[in-house]
Amino acid sequence: MSFHRTAAIFDLDDSLLDGNAGTIFTWYLYSQKLLRQDVRSKLPRALYDFARRRLTEADMVAIASRAHVGLRADEAKEHARRCFEKHLRKRITAEGMRAVRRHLLSGHLVLLASGSPQLVIDEVARFLNAHLAIGTRALVREGVFTDELIPPVSFREGKREHVTRACDAHGIELSQSWLYSDSIADSPLFERVGHPVAVNPKPAFRLEAARRGWEVADWRGRWLEAKSPPGEEFPVEEWGSWES
Repeated sequence: MSFHRTAAIFDLDDSLLDGNAGTIFTWYLYSQKLLRQDVRSKLPRALYDFARRRLTEADMVAIASRAHVGLRADEAKEHARRCFEKHLRKRITAEGMRAVRRHLLSGHLVLLASGSPQLVIDEVARFLNAHLAIGTRALVREGVFTDELIPPVSFREGKREHVTRACDAHGIELSQSWLYSDSIADSPLFERVGHPVAVNPKPAFRLEAARRGWEVADWRGRWLEAKSPPGEEFPVEEWGSWES
């Protein structure tokens, strides 16, 4: 399949998704008491340090992708599915979903690429009928997730490497492809594509996008405005978020 030598690359967190998939999945595992005790005990401190800029975005990507250490791979995948159905599915943005459908109808390769764990990226991709999903992977040994991440981590240059490799395998020209992302961390990839779109950019990135002549889009409303029962919504104000 040629895909007209064109791809539409979607970052997930705070753009295609209203929220951060890695944060939400980690909170889900925490709330279900599925985290190993040594991981569970370190999370509050890690979030505190990140809020005070003592940890980087790359650090937090790694923490989220190691959260399911010790879980059997089949169990972790089932929990990712449940987390998607309960918390993530309704958070897909309406404009993001329209953009995905538009590119699918145009015959383009639709690729989701995020620093969040591969498990949850797979669930979103399956729901949206995306062709490929790239996330951060933890190594599985004897059917159990370890805390060892498979390089390169899908962040900054690592994400660009993954996306470039996938596009090359499908004969895709990045120079005629789209990228939708909220994060200045994706600048290495923004600089390669022909149609960069900064989605929901924070003020500094909005200025940078304007300076470079990149399109800016605001995707705010969810495709399914469904309210969760009390206590089931992700407590953003308590846990914070990070970009990927």
